[in-house]
Parts: sequence; structure tokens; C-alpha cells
Amino acid sequence: MSSELQHENRLIQLRAKLNERKIKLWEVPYLIAGEERKSNSEVMLQLAEQLGSELSIATDLCLEGLTALQRNALDKLQSKDEFQRTGVATVRVRAPTQTGSNREFELKVKITDTGSQLCELIGQRLSLDPRKIKLVCSGRIINGVRTLQEQMVTNGATVMALVMAHSAEEAKRECSTYDRVHKIRSDAEMLINENDSSNFLSIEDQSGNAIFLPKEEKKALLMGLTLYEKGKAAMKADNCEEALLLLLEADHDFRACNSQLLNVVDNYALLNLDIVWCYLRLKNLNQLPDAEERLKVCELKFQQSYGKNMQRVAAIRGEQSSEKILLVRLHLLKAVLYFHQNKRDDARTMFRVVETELLKLRIDDDCLSRLMECGYSTKECRIALRACSNDVEASIEFIHNRRQMRETNEKRSERERKLYKTIDHTASGGEGFERLKLDLVDQLMEMGYPEALAALALKRSANDINGALNELERNKDALQTELLRTVSVDEELQTKLEALGFERKLAHAALKLMANDYDRATNYLLANVQGGQHSEAFQRALEMVERFRQDRESTVQKTPSTPSDDTPTTSKRTVAPHSTSTEQDAKAQEKKRKKEMLDILFKSFSQDIRTTSEADSHLDLPLDEEMSLLEQYKNLLGMD
Repeated sequence: MSSELQHENRLIQLRAKLNERKIKLWEVPYLIAGEERKSNSEVMLQLAEQLGSELSIATDLCLEGLTALQRNALDKLQSKDEFQRTGVATVRVRAPTQTGSNREFELKVKITDTGSQLCELIGQRLSLDPRKIKLVCSGRIINGVRTLQEQMVTNGATVMALVMAHSAEEAKRECSTYDRVHKIRSDAEMLINENDSSNFLSIEDQSGNAIFLPKEEKKALLMGLTLYEKGKAAMKADNCEEALLLLLEADHDFRACNSQLLNVVDNYALLNLDIVWCYLRLKNLNQLPDAEERLKVCELKFQQSYGKNMQRVAAIRGEQSSEKILLVRLHLLKAVLYFHQNKRDDARTMFRVVETELLKLRIDDDCLSRLMECGYSTKECRIALRACSNDVEASIEFIHNRRQMRETNEKRSERERKLYKTIDHTASGGEGFERLKLDLVDQLMEMGYPEALAALALKRSANDINGALNELERNKDALQTELLRTVSVDEELQTKLEALGFERKLAHAALKLMANDYDRATNYLLANVQGGQHSEAFQRALEMVERFRQDRESTVQKTPSTPSDDTPTTSKRTVAPHSTSTEQDAKAQEKKRKKEMLDILFKSFSQDIRTTSEADSHLDLPLDEEMSLLEQYKNLLGMD
């Protein structure tokens, strides 16, 4: 057990006793009358003997704690007086180190100073480049441009200074935490802006079904999710300083999103849980107001996502739900928080709950070996054994059921995405967007209607099956025309049709007509192309496809416009014959370069994100740290 935690435990108990008896260490008789800030050692020793006996603390350690509390009280009074007289605030800085300890000191600063000026002062004190420092106060990253007053950083505030502890040689090679986080955010913005975001990170509910959102809202959520995944990768690499910055950045993006989605998915709850876990790992639970608020948010979100006592999860996945493991960390953090708030009875009760939960989730090594011999992954085995209380046979069934459910949901989501793309049904329309009901699409298909036409009819009728039937019977030609405009032909399927001997343009048109259904396109071509002759209906479709192609090209191509009024010109303009082709070549090269850069960025992101965003990875906690922390705090509380 760390001496720092033992010292904190003594201070918590002494502070509570002093408050209970309304003892003011900054007043006589604990100070010598007439002598400012001079402690009365005789009276302080008597108090230490008395309180030490009551709290079972050695007298010398009790006196050390009382002296520290007295000094802190006098310093606060002095800084408060100085702040009222001069406007100069005193802030307490805590700088976590890689050894797990904290460097603590106080700094004088004007609240009209900016965040970057405070960074410079801290950098001087720590002998570090201020660009290597990022500041956190009350759960928010301090902005370098805005004033401290604007960011509610005032006299008496506690600021956490996150730094990268490198050797001189490493510092030359490695960029600072701030630069790394800034670059990650910039890269993420580029990826999300330049790509179809759904292909980068898909958003799914707890059953694995795709969730479709308005474009801007999806962008905000994806930014939050991307930074969160990178933060989790940093946590896994035991880089808690960088992890906390990324998690707080993700929190900023989540808060900027107004979607009700945050009330039904567990990502935001898990984010808050991970932020408080980082506080604990960095020994900065002195961010108590923020930690307490985040755990409340986490508990509320868990209830909304999983139901009270996991009822909703049990309804979806059965009583064998592995989400129970998340409650262990939540309950442990609540217990630790109670301890630091000196709610010792509440802390003991919650630690007992955690101990019971950990025992239930303990994995039997023999069962793990037996299950892994069946060819399942370690992660699958651990999650299943915890969910099934080490019952190997039940765990095998559990794994198969989860695999089947995920495979079914993935196929459904993939079908949904392709269908939406085919009929040009996206969430970019905002509030007017309504998710199609695939079961209604299936009903129409059973009546003999093609999938794409059925989906388009349901889109037009806002999921009213009677209205969709009416569209299919009365406006089938209009629906077909709309499909011709929206369907993007699958080049692989087109190549297969060409291999059967059909002309390229005929194969292209047939796939458009049949919405990339290869079998139906083949049958259509066989029925409508005989001896090089086309049926009238197919000929009209070919003409329509060609007209749509020409319209699209004329829209995309930009012809040189006449000079604007403010553009200098002459009566005669000579354009080099090769200028247009040169410009097109330059654009093509720039597009290629940009694609290569985005591919590199994507691979960089994917390398981290694949390890953390795999299904159920957040449920595969080793629980070793949780067990260690439980034992430490049980000892501090004198629990058996």
C-alpha cells in the first residue's frame, strides 16, 4: 500500500474529527497569540494524542497530519486575502509522474491570464517545455487562448498538469502529448470529412444493428467515438496521461451532440467510467466534484441502456449477460469515492458489494483451459465463463449464440446499408429521415416485388405498407426511373455479365434496372435481348440510362466561365492547347496523393482501433487492478 494513500487516509479521518468538533486549527489556542502563523506545539501535541487515541493513529503520525492540515488552512486564508487585495490567485498544481506519485506545488497567477500563460509558469517550475504540458481542471481541458476566469479557474482551484516524461534522447524523437492529441484530432477530422463515415466507424446499438443519423450529428458522434477509441488504445498501452486527454476531448464532442442517441447507447456511460478510472490511475481523485458527477452520469446511462439491475440486457441476451462486469468497476469507483469523501460506512458497504461481484466473476483456470482446447479465443472464453459462472457446457452454448446473433445482425446491417445506398435513402435529410422497416420490405418481396422497388415504395410512403402497395401498382414506372437514377452498378457483377457475352452497356443497364441483383439481371437480359435485338422496354431503359449519364457528366464538368467584373482581362485571350489537360493531370495527381495520405491515416487509426473496438472488448477486463485496489482500501478501512 502506498505511503501517499495511507497519509491521505489519516488526513481524511482527522479532517472529519476536526469538523465534527468545530476545531479551527488556524485560531488560538492552536496558534500562539500575537504571533502570526506560529503553531502552538504544546497544544497541537495534546490534540494529536487525543485524536490519535480515538482513531488508532500513532501520535507522531497524527501530529504530522494535524500540522499539514493547519498549514493548508493558513495558506488558504493567506491566498484568499491576497486574492481579494490584489486579484492574484493561488492555484494548486498536481503533476502525475510515470512512477504513480504526484508532484504538488502552488502557483500565483492572475485570473485574467490565459491558459497558455499558466502553462508557461508550470513549465518553468517543472523545467519542461510548456508545449509538453496540458492542463485539466474540474474535468475540462484548459484552453490556452481563453482567460482562466472565463474557464472558471479561480483562487484555490486544483489543476492537473499532464506531461510526457521522456529522457532527453526520447524527447528529441517524440512529440509532446499535446501535439500527439492535436494531430490525432486533425487526422480524425480529415478522415471523417473525406470518407463515407459509415465505412470508417459504424454506429450500432447493443444488438449490433446499424444506427443511421443526420450527417452533422453523425460527424460529431464519429469524432467523439474515434477519439474515444484512440483514448482506450492509450489506456491499454498504460499511457494514462495521453488517454485522459483523448477521453476528455471525446467528452467535449459527445457533449456537443444533441442526439437522444446518447440516452440509449452505452458509449457515453463507458467514456465517463474510463475518465474516472484515469483519474484514479493518475492518483487524481481530488477531482472529486467531476468524478462524482461522471459516475452519476455513468450509472444513469447504464440504467437507460441496460435497465435497472440489468433487466433490459437480460431481456435481450438472457440472464447470462456479461455486461455485469461493467458494474464491478462502477461500484469500485463509487466505493473509492465514498472513501475519499469520508463516507466510510458507505464505502465499506460498497466494497463488500464489489468483493462479492469479483468472486462471482472469478474465472476457473481449469475451465478456461478446457474451453480454449475447443478452439475458442481467450477473450470469448473469459466473457462466456464469467457470464455462465464457469459452466463449460453453458459457456459453449453462450459463445455459439452470441456468434450467431452477431452474424445475423451484421448481415442485416450490411443489407440495410446496401439497400439505403441503392435507393438513395440517407440520414442527411435531418429530421425527415425515417428508418425503413425491413420486415415490411420482406412482406412485399413475398408478394413478388423486387427488393429495391419495395424499399423505394416504402420510403415514399413512410413505411405504410398499403401506401407502398399503391405506389407499386400505380407508379411502378416512376419508381423504376428513380432507381435508374440512383443505383450505382457493381463493377464485379458487370464483368461477370460481360463474360457471358453481353455487351458492356447492356450489362450496365440491366444491373441498374435490377438494382445489382445478378440473377434477375441475367434473366432479364436473356428475355429482352434476342439475336442482337432489344425489346422496346429495354431500349427505352437504355436511352434513359444514357440520358442520365450525360446529365451527370454535364453537371460534373465545369466549363470555363466568363471573367467576373473584378478580374482583369483583355479583349483577346489566348489559352494554351495543353492547359486543360495539364490542369486535369494536376488534379488527378492531387487526388491520388490525397487518397494515399488518407489510406495511411486510416491504417494508422485502424491499427489501434481494431484492438479496442472489437465487439465486447470492453467486457473483457482482467480485473487484476480492481482486485488489488479492493485489498488496498479494505486494509485502510480495517475490513477483514
